[in-house]
Amino acid sequence: LSAAEGALPIELVEVRPGRMLAVHARVRPGSTHTLVFVHGSAASMLQWGGQIERFSTAHSVVAFDAYGCGRSPKPRDWDAYSFDALTADLIAVLKCVIPPGSTPVLVAHSAGCSLAIAAVAAGLDAGAAEVQGLCLLGGYVEPPVPHPVFYLPVPLLNLIQPILSSGFESLALHAETRAGKTDAHRSLLALAAQVNGSNSMYMCKAYYRQLSAPPPHDVVRVGSAVPSLVISGEADGLIAPVKSLALAQLLASAAGRPPAVHTVPRTSHQLMQEDPAAVNELIATFVAGLRR
Repeated sequence: LSAAEGALPIELVEVRPGRMLAVHARVRPGSTHTLVFVHGSAASMLQWGGQIERFSTAHSVVAFDAYGCGRSPKPRDWDAYSFDALTADLIAVLKCVIPPGSTPVLVAHSAGCSLAIAAVAAGLDAGAAEVQGLCLLGGYVEPPVPHPVFYLPVPLLNLIQPILSSGFESLALHAETRAGKTDAHRSLLALAAQVNGSNSMYMCKAYYRQLSAPPPHDVVRVGSAVPSLVISGEADGLIAPVKSLALAQLLASAAGRPPAVHTVPRTSHQLMQEDPAAVNELIATFVAGLRR
């Protein structure tokens, strides 16, 4: 964990009054686009390490740990982890961290896809559609129903946290990854266990109990205004590829175009970590096609 964190040094930034987030930024002068990486639920910016290294050579990049995750503060405050509060954080990041003269492209994963769509919808409502593209990995239209385990008391959740982490990894990682036959797979398994083990179970309970997503009409509005690409892992045990396809279809519906969706073989929910080269190529092609 310390090595992965050392590769992505952070600055604590007050993005909103009293709201500090751990932010990693690499500014490339003259860059047309800034890729903003939005991680999924109970995760951290570390999941984007392979993408940050790849795209920081040609673009400005920004990644951050959501409130309660990674190296950001983790207060015991239920409302701090609501969908609206986390969406407001992303909107604030877009306002205060993007380099002047550069336009953001959001690259989001899982529940982070819903935050990204909600942030763009809010921008459309405000007449400020500054986001130039959406690349959504393992996203969905309807959020998963909170697991009954998150109605248990926090002390009990703390006791069973290792079991929960193991269950998550069995669904989020491909069988080949879990077999740990390569150095890359073994490193990913170790990192996943460390990130999951560092989560506050109070945060997890508050977060999953308030999990939400933008209404379908907002997804349609965003899809008609902003180019999008949806990517899924073929063996995703958390968000089945058919759910990501439904998101791509809804995004494309108003524009009357075929859904822009790709499935990455031999990967699961953590596809950007399991096959970074394939995911990076899809993102690079998408970004290259955006207007400058």
